[in-house]
Amino acid sequence: MKVGVLATMVFSALVAYPIASFAGLAPDADGDGIPDVLDKCMVDSRNVAMTCDTDQDGYGNVCDGDFNQDGLVNATDFGMFFVPAFKANTNLHGEDMNCDGTTNATDFGMFFVPKFKGALGGAVAGPSGLACAGTIPCN
Repeated sequence: MKVGVLATMVFSALVAYPIASFAGLAPDADGDGIPDVLDKCMVDSRNVAMTCDTDQDGYGNVCDGDFNQDGLVNATDFGMFFVPAFKANTNLHGEDMNCDGTTNATDFGMFFVPKFKGALGGAVAGPSGLACAGTIPCN
């Protein structure tokens, strides 16, 4: 190994380690192991499929019951999107809210109903830690 490369590695280890250890862990509000700034659903630790965002709006399916992108989770989302998806077992707009490959009663009871009722302060999609959340595409 060349002396310059070795010196750079030693210097980096001596400088970077104390800085990294001082910084601590990134905030993770829901404790799912995904730092908030990368989390598409910051308040739901059931976010097992970090990348599952069918409509690509930056809100993971887990916390996005706003299927028509109007900013609200309401009867329109239920009647025009969830019910047909449930009957046909499709996932065109993110109705498979737990990302298990099927649109079923689990998606309705554990994911859609809390968003519809306005869980955590409002019947809206999210919250998401992604800076592009609410725009399509937001990857």
